[in-house]
Amino acid sequence: MRVSFLITFFLAFTITAYCQKISYNIPEGMEDHIKPADYKTLVDLSVPIIAERYKIDSVKDGAVYIINKGQRQAFNLHNLILKCKPVTDRNLWKDIIREHFEALFSAFEEKEGIDLENFENIKKYLSIRIYPGDYLAERGGVSGFISRSDLEGTLTLLMFDLPTAFTPVSRQLLATWKKDSSEVFKIAQNNINSQSIEKVTQSFDMDGAKIEVSFLGHENYAASYVLDLANNSPELVGEWGSVVAVPNKGIVDICKVSKSNPVDFVKFIQRAKQMVEASYFNHPQRISKDFFWYYKGKFTKISITTGPDGNINVVAPYALGILMAEDKK
Repeated sequence: MRVSFLITFFLAFTITAYCQKISYNIPEGMEDHIKPADYKTLVDLSVPIIAERYKIDSVKDGAVYIINKGQRQAFNLHNLILKCKPVTDRNLWKDIIREHFEALFSAFEEKEGIDLENFENIKKYLSIRIYPGDYLAERGGVSGFISRSDLEGTLTLLMFDLPTAFTPVSRQLLATWKKDSSEVFKIAQNNINSQSIEKVTQSFDMDGAKIEVSFLGHENYAASYVLDLANNSPELVGEWGSVVAVPNKGIVDICKVSKSNPVDFVKFIQRAKQMVEASYFNHPQRISKDFFWYYKGKFTKISITTGPDGNINVVAPYALGILMAEDKK
């Protein structure tokens, strides 16, 4: 009984010691995934576990900031929230949280042994991630990082897929490597292409027509994978390319555009638009609610309007319209 009391007292004391530095505001984008009281519970269980290893600096905006070797670093809570969300018995959360952070601690120690300036050793960690442009602008922009534009309204960042987290590659580091950004992006894409991505293709009845729709799924890599679709999944690309939706980092919807069924993509968009928007708004790491025509390695945003009667009108990109017109001659 006395031991149990001492443990409870220690945890309470640890939390109290940092209470002036703890914000219990739910991180942006996670409001639909956890209630305020549950988020407080998650934070109060996480802080003592982290404090066993590191000095806590503060908790803010969904991250526990620590001081490690004189530097301020962060453990994000977003993935932990998603892990705990489906577990209705809150008594089980402590074990889930401890297991989560023990894995992070091991990965954190592994990361500290990585020399980022040694390109030959670090290139296996290169990766790519796509972010909404306004999201990045609100966080200071990307002037110090390596980026390009693939999908209109978004930016594609060159990243490190390190043991603890995805981290953007700085321009300073690229200069140290003496490498061209296109070369490094290519290596990163090859790393993405080697990942095991779930692919599912199903036939749906849409207004009397059977239309094939494919889905790519992976928690971290689905969106980045579609950037090189012609090379990593040529079977998902028609003679005239494909129409794709990338609502969040974990899922991609695809409809091939073929000569034999050139307007299937219109019905696909009309049927999938609401689902894509839900996948966008309900995910903490959203990308785009738009649809894009993918052809010869490039993405073109498709113009979509909704009329007063609720009908969804789709306008084919100009270059796709030319292909269709020439085929009719």
